[in-house]
Amino acid sequence: MFKAAAASSLAVVGMGALGRVVAGQDVSIEAGFEGDSCDVNKDCGRGLSCNTKLTNPRSEYPRNCGGKKGDACKNDNECCNNRNLISNNRKCKRNKKG
Repeated sequence: MFKAAAASSLAVVGMGALGRVVAGQDVSIEAGFEGDSCDVNKDCGRGLSCNTKLTNPRSEYPRNCGGKKGDACKNDNECCNNRNLISNNRKCKRNKKG
């Protein structure tokens, strides 16, 4: 009975992710992006940390931008305008053209 309950719980979680994929949403990065509200660092995407010193804590890059491959980003500027990195699928990735 325990196995059945665990399996059904996992199925519900999986259905939520499947629904987001069908809707065209990226489920590979669930954490926040620059400027998103947060409570702790794990609320932030890769390369970001939660600035809890602010009145309304938010996700921020330690260097004002994401400069490493795999850092969470919404646009190329968030990849530190690094010519070797571009925003691709909400992550900084190597620019194969540049």
